[in-house]
Amino acid sequence: RGRVPPVPRPPSSHFVPFLVRSPMGNKVFCHARVILTEDIALNVKSSNLVRDVVPIVCKWRADGAELSFDLREFQITFDVVKGVEHQFSVFDTDANGRVDAHEVMMVYILLSSGDLGKKIETVFETFEFQAHDGDVGSINFDEAMIMLESCVRGVQKVCTVDFHIAEDEVYFHCKSLFDKYKTNHDGRITRKEFCDWCQEDPSPKAFLSLFQLAQGLPDINAMVQQVNLRQSQVFQMEAQGQLFITPQELMGSEEFRRQLRKSSDWEVDTLVRLMTDESGRIGSDRFHSVLRPWNIFDACDLNGDGDLDSKEMEILLWVHMRVKPTQEFVREFVQAIDGDNSGTVDRIEWVNAIVKSHGGIEEAAFKASERTKTMNTSRRSLPASMHRHSAVEVLLAKEGHLVALDGQLVH
Repeated sequence: RGRVPPVPRPPSSHFVPFLVRSPMGNKVFCHARVILTEDIALNVKSSNLVRDVVPIVCKWRADGAELSFDLREFQITFDVVKGVEHQFSVFDTDANGRVDAHEVMMVYILLSSGDLGKKIETVFETFEFQAHDGDVGSINFDEAMIMLESCVRGVQKVCTVDFHIAEDEVYFHCKSLFDKYKTNHDGRITRKEFCDWCQEDPSPKAFLSLFQLAQGLPDINAMVQQVNLRQSQVFQMEAQGQLFITPQELMGSEEFRRQLRKSSDWEVDTLVRLMTDESGRIGSDRFHSVLRPWNIFDACDLNGDGDLDSKEMEILLWVHMRVKPTQEFVREFVQAIDGDNSGTVDRIEWVNAIVKSHGGIEEAAFKASERTKTMNTSRRSLPASMHRHSAVEVLLAKEGHLVALDGQLVH
């Protein structure tokens, strides 16, 4: 196939010493995973690497590995059924009627569902060159640069990310790949060396994990709703047709405990106490108003340790509020509810903050946001009367989330 053109080197003043921590690493490590909100990202995420994407890559290479697609070629190559103009425009940022084939391929490979190791191999295979000595395949420095740049540019076009990785930072990581194996820039890197670097070096490993763990916001909400439904069935089973159950009945339910992932006796006891009303009973509404924030927390707790740091809290608040929070808001929120000053938020701290923030703010906010699809996120000055309310209420109101204060909706 045709060789890719040489990549221009950044000015020498932009070179980053190998032993210095890369800015890309710092940026990427500040994120737990990517939340997918755009239709094109959600469509790509629904693809399967082996079933859907690998055959596309193989056919593209067999047909000559064109470096760019026009609209029709894009539609045929990726079998786009609807919204092809919009999807094409996402990649065609300079509006010249053609899109970079490598960028699109990298997006499909990185966002599709499948084994991470297989994804890394497929990325390499997109660029590898069969050596004359029968080597299994290798890439030179220019090909490695184009590969890394295609990965970065492609996903930054399709996904909502808070960081930008510049060309000189990509050059640093390409240099680190060759330095790792003491290979000159006129030499070649093998497939095994590239795969090992991706899974051992912290920066590429973190970058790949962002998109391997990427989830669509609708998928997270659907997962929470499924758990809500199972818990509703538990309540109905225990209530046996009645409107209320007793705390003792709920505490004694093994099925209820099974629905609370890896919960301690203390956590179960705390949840039940939060559900119990002044008459000593538990109704369905209160049951769900306590468990919904618990379920959202679990959906965002990637490692299942029951604690979320600021990276994971950003996702939690995004899911809970239906609006992406600012970094400043996340920091203020964590400080407001981190009762033990650990720097992280545990499940009970989160549930307590939501349920106890002035008489059912969680339920009112959820219902209001369901009614209001377009939310005004501009920050308005808060009434003086709001000084009486909890820090959680004030923060949510400042962020533009619809909340109930003194029986009125504030936004």
